[in-house]
Amino acid sequence: MARDDHFPNGTSVLLDRTLSALSAVTTAILFAWVLYYSTYGLMLADEGHYLNFIANPFLYAVNIPPTLFGFVYHWPYQWAGGDIAVLRMASFTLTMAQGWILSFLVIRRFWTVDWLCAAVLSAGIGSLTLCDYRGWGVTPSYYTLTFQSLLMVMIGLLMADRPGRIGQVLGSILVGVGGWCCFMAKPTTAAAIALVVMLYVVVLRRKSLLPMLGAALIAFVLLMVTAYLIDGSMTGLVTRMVKSAEGMTLLGSGHNVSRILRIDSLATSRSQLAIAVLMAIAILLSIFMGATNRLLLSLALAAVLIVTLAIALLGTDPIGIEPSTLFLVPAFTCLGAMFYRKGSVLRTQASASIVLALTFLVLPHVSALGTAANYWRIGAKDTLFWMLAAVAFLSPLVQHERSVVALLPLTVVAQLLAASVVNTSLLKPYGQVKDLRRYTAVTHMPGGGKLVLSQPFHDYLATARAQAAAAGLEIGTPVIDLAGVTPALLYVLEARALGLPWLIGGYRGSNAVAVKTLGPENCADLAKAWVLIEPEGPYHLDQDGVMASFGARQADYVAAARFAPPVFDGDYPNATRQFLLKPIRPSAMAEQSCREARRQQQDGRKWSQLGKL
Repeated sequence: MARDDHFPNGTSVLLDRTLSALSAVTTAILFAWVLYYSTYGLMLADEGHYLNFIANPFLYAVNIPPTLFGFVYHWPYQWAGGDIAVLRMASFTLTMAQGWILSFLVIRRFWTVDWLCAAVLSAGIGSLTLCDYRGWGVTPSYYTLTFQSLLMVMIGLLMADRPGRIGQVLGSILVGVGGWCCFMAKPTTAAAIALVVMLYVVVLRRKSLLPMLGAALIAFVLLMVTAYLIDGSMTGLVTRMVKSAEGMTLLGSGHNVSRILRIDSLATSRSQLAIAVLMAIAILLSIFMGATNRLLLSLALAAVLIVTLAIALLGTDPIGIEPSTLFLVPAFTCLGAMFYRKGSVLRTQASASIVLALTFLVLPHVSALGTAANYWRIGAKDTLFWMLAAVAFLSPLVQHERSVVALLPLTVVAQLLAASVVNTSLLKPYGQVKDLRRYTAVTHMPGGGKLVLSQPFHDYLATARAQAAAAGLEIGTPVIDLAGVTPALLYVLEARALGLPWLIGGYRGSNAVAVKTLGPENCADLAKAWVLIEPEGPYHLDQDGVMASFGARQADYVAAARFAPPVFDGDYPNATRQFLLKPIRPSAMAEQSCREARRQQQDGRKWSQLGKL
């Protein structure tokens, strides 16, 4: 093991090796823990949207929100045979590997650590990628693809900075592919990361712009190929994205262009502030006093790792980390370090470490750019970047000490934060029954896979599937979901969701969006489509208004199945009933009514335009 300083005896080396081994074991257990529970749980709303889009992305002419992530994950979904569990595991593994590689590159660039120690420490810091699954939305989504894309871009930038032709070529390829993936996930984030990369290159690599020009060319070529495969031309893809953006504005969910550039407040509490301050003080004391109090430091770090293992294996929740704390811990650590030796950390900073730290600092907000939710809360899913900002910023503090001593506290705290966030997600998964560990109902899913769900959710899906099959619903039958919140049901029934993968309810423009997105659908499909309704549900769409848009009425359907969705405390607390309506009109008559309704709508729009003139 390499040394950065003189050691009085072999005890410190033994302590380092012991702690590194314990940290490696902790990382492996965290990864295995999350991998095991990746087969648990399913969000009725959000994950149903993701799965419907991934399974059949080419069915939709408009995407609300404006994202193309379904096209990226469609091929892995096909390779997995439609098995959701396999897709989730692959996504977990990829994200964890990317976080590991990025952390390794940062450590090897700024710290004097041999590759084996760097591999162990970077794996521990990389475990913070697990925070991306906060709330236990574990099915790949546009949030997942955005995070994976940013990780790829940063790996590419660091590799392009390494000496050697191979590193530059590979780095430019990764930046280009990552930029393309970012566009497929969130165009707003893609535009922001393009600006970040430009500034990064201008500040640090004024004489080596060729690799990044190559990256831009790769991203452009991939985008052109994507446009041709999806919409037949670049014009078609642009039209799709414009219509999708217009649909978001029509929905009224707060995703307006005017609200993209905003500063949200960082919501926190006294307890979270206290936790963040204590953790930051502990990290700084470990760095500054580690060389003289090795035994005490080692015992403290070992105790923290044992607590981390207890959280993972026993499900205890002694900390309860909130999103704000994930930012405050590295922020307070960097702030406190600036007072050490009269600000020596600032005076000895290299330009590369400052620029990289600032880049990592803004990346979580770049990831959240364009969402309606609080940017801090969404950005906290990518908290690995904040911790890597601290890793880069603190590197001058240990120029005359062993880097392992300083990096171990950061690694151990990162593992503790990751374990606490994942544990909270398992105990309180969003939109599901509490405590996934108590789920026991093995549920067969499309593609031959299985998920472990809560018993009420399993019973709901099993009842709906049995009744729908008895009523004659076949695989691939078009269904219009007017319940507004249950797209996962359509996925389990293996039905084709018309209009959008999720006709979302609960917004002032939900009905208008449903009418607009059903407009491009073929009248033949609408004529034979079944309808899912939830008349008393809090998110249901206007049944009469939406049906009238394609020339249908309630009298044209008969209730073929009745079932009750599960009750989720805090999210969907009230029990209601859903009805699966089967069309009873002859298809030819229904098609004629659809065409007539659309003709009247076109005439109405023409008269409206003439009236404006």
